[in-house]
Formats: sequence, C-alpha cells, structure tokens
Amino acid sequence: MFILSSRMKFSKVAILGLPRKGNSVKQTIVRLISFFKQNNIEVFAEPKMINVYHLRDVQPFVASAPDKVDLGVVVGGDGSMLGACRDLAKYNIPVLGINRGHLGFLTDLKPNRIEEDLTRVILEGKFTVEKRNLIDILITEDDIVLEKHQALNEAVIHPKKIAHMFEFEIYVDDQFMNSEKADGMIISTPTGSTAYALSAGGPIMCPDIKAFCLIPMFPHTLNNRPIVIYEKHVITIDFLGDESSEVAIDGQVTVNVAPHQKVVIKRSQNSLSLIHPTDYSYYAVLREKLGWGAKLF
Repeated sequence: MFILSSRMKFSKVAILGLPRKGNSVKQTIVRLISFFKQNNIEVFAEPKMINVYHLRDVQPFVASAPDKVDLGVVVGGDGSMLGACRDLAKYNIPVLGINRGHLGFLTDLKPNRIEEDLTRVILEGKFTVEKRNLIDILITEDDIVLEKHQALNEAVIHPKKIAHMFEFEIYVDDQFMNSEKADGMIISTPTGSTAYALSAGGPIMCPDIKAFCLIPMFPHTLNNRPIVIYEKHVITIDFLGDESSEVAIDGQVTVNVAPHQKVVIKRSQNSLSLIHPTDYSYYAVLREKLGWGAKLF
C-alpha cells in the first residue's frame, strides 16, 4: 500500500546501521549529519556508530526510547535494514534506506546523490509511504508461549545438524495440511520473497500481497512444493522425532526449539513504514537487482 504524503515532517532523525571498515560508510554518515544540521534537524545515532566513527554533536539513540525520533535513516545494505526495521516497526517509526551494501532491495537512495534526494524527501515532502507486513514467530509448549520474535523477511526452521533431514507436520489454523521430511522450511513474507526464499525456489511476491509463502528446503519427495497462504491464517509446525531444531529469524537471530515444542507463525500486528522517493518503482528494483531485461524498443 502506497500513500503519497507531504504532511509528514521530520525534525528528529536517527542514523542507524552496522559500522564497517573503510571510509565510505563514515563519509556517507558525515554528509548526512552535515545535511541535517544545516537544515535544523536534530540528529541521533546508535552508540556503537558514534564510538566507531568518532561522531561529534550527535545524540545517542536508544531503541527503548523511540519517542525521541520521528524517522530512522539506515546506512548500509538489506542486513542493516532488517535489524533496524524490526526495532522501529514496533513503534511505528518510518524508515528510509541509503544503500551501502550489495543488492539493496530495501535501500532506495544512492550515496552519490544524498543531498539532492534528501532535499526532495525530507525538506520538500515528496515521498510515498509503503506498508510492509511482519510476521510473529512464537515458540510454544503445551499452548504456552515461551518466546516471541518478529521477522520482516522470513523464519527458517531447520535441524541443528547441517545437511540433515528431519520430519515435521504443518497445520493451518489447527487443520492438518501435510507432513514433510526435508532439510528445513522457510516461511517468507512478500518482502522476504526476494531474499533467502528466492534462492530456495520460492516465488517472488509483490509487497502488497497479503500472504506469506511456505518453501520446503531440499524435500525428500519432489511433490512437496512451495505454497502461498493468506496472511490471516496461523501456521503451526509440529516436530516428529526427538531431534532439536532451530529457527533463524531474518538470518540474524537464532532460537533453539526442543523436540516437544512447536513453532507458530502468524501475521504481526506491527507493520513497517518504508519511505520511498516519489519515482520509486518495485518493478524497476527487480529489473536492476535481478538483471531482468528492459524494454527492447
């Protein structure tokens, strides 16, 4: 869902991302701070970023006190975006990405034209707001929730042993769907359909599709195929046997699951607000990042 907006004003901005070696990311951050200061915008940054890059005149941003900022600007790749987005989505803080990574499906702005793009987006209010859904991952035992996590891209359920199959059953709204023997299962959001799920043979889903996809990883039988399920359904993974497993959340957080526990996946009440320039096109991103062909004539 896209919303054209010029009424949102940003007076307090947090710069987020993972500090990296080299000067390219630091130079981008310094330019950001300079731009915001010149335009009387209060600047915050993550403490680790302040320490690594020796930033001055910047206030530390703490995720537990999100009311201090009204926009998060992430410098980095999709990995940096994932971590920041999971935190900021809880507090409905919109996010704008500047690509300093590799593919950059979620980061729109290019470093060589930061000031020009930020003038249009921040100062002139020429941007759209896109809502991206998250999923909740619950670890349960006897219907009691032991842990709860959120993912923007995917949850990957797999055995602890590498290259080792395990057996599990899948339920949709408590109705048995099927049993599988595979190396794992990916439960992907539309946002995550161009990430790990794509490598596993899953379909690309446009971000506005209200669904998520289940993709078996190296299934024992070839008739186990990816399936797209409406987002209001609740998915339960029940394990067979006595092997422990793990759930990888956006490839960044790993959760242990005992054999007698279950993994429940459902749509989160939180959603991410992504800020895009008005000329943003999802299909243009696919053409650029995946090497799709442009118009012939």
